[in-house]
Amino acid sequence: MPELIDWPCSLMRPLDVSYFIQWTSREAGANLHGVPQIISPDIGVWRVDITIPREFSGQRLKELEAKVSRMRGRYNVADLCICDPYKYGPGVSPVQYPFTDGTWFTDGTGFADPSMGTAPIVTTTAVAEGGNILQVDLAGPPAIPHLRIGDMFSVNGFLYRVVGRNVPNGQIRFEPSARQAIPSGTALQTDPPHFYGRFVDDMQGQRTREFLKWGASITLSFVEAFDR
Repeated sequence: MPELIDWPCSLMRPLDVSYFIQWTSREAGANLHGVPQIISPDIGVWRVDITIPREFSGQRLKELEAKVSRMRGRYNVADLCICDPYKYGPGVSPVQYPFTDGTWFTDGTGFADPSMGTAPIVTTTAVAEGGNILQVDLAGPPAIPHLRIGDMFSVNGFLYRVVGRNVPNGQIRFEPSARQAIPSGTALQTDPPHFYGRFVDDMQGQRTREFLKWGASITLSFVEAFDR
């Protein structure tokens, strides 16, 4: 059975993270007006490329090689954190506290403390597998900011992007469609989102060794893992 390998952010120190959905489409020939017809089964798979800068610590290099070795080619699954400087984190929605008597400000907010992390954002309705709309609790207490269009979140290692929202009722539309059912009361992981992925091929280990030998930066490529 595949093993989940933790790749901590502190080890990778990513210089650049590229993440995008590879959509599947094909051309079905031209229509009567001579215009190409593009069709798609609406199937997309996340691909994540992580560039790790030159490293001069021998211990960190050995740890990185050990992680790559434990992946066993494409067999095992990596637990990666998605680096995003504009994430929905404490800079957007910090943890809040009430007054000593348990009351909040008149607008439903409290005293912000970014040092304590990000305020939890929780679903208020269940989402069936294949769905792409959910609602979150913004009213609290405490009241928290809505997810923004483009924000990333994850549930059980499946990565999603917000592509639309309805501010008054806390509704968001996301892509890709839910990989598995999301129960009501689920806390969305935003700081940082996590992605479960496999190497794109079995040769990532060899490429890593070659880059390390010449003291160059390393780019590791992963694709979304569905069978966990």
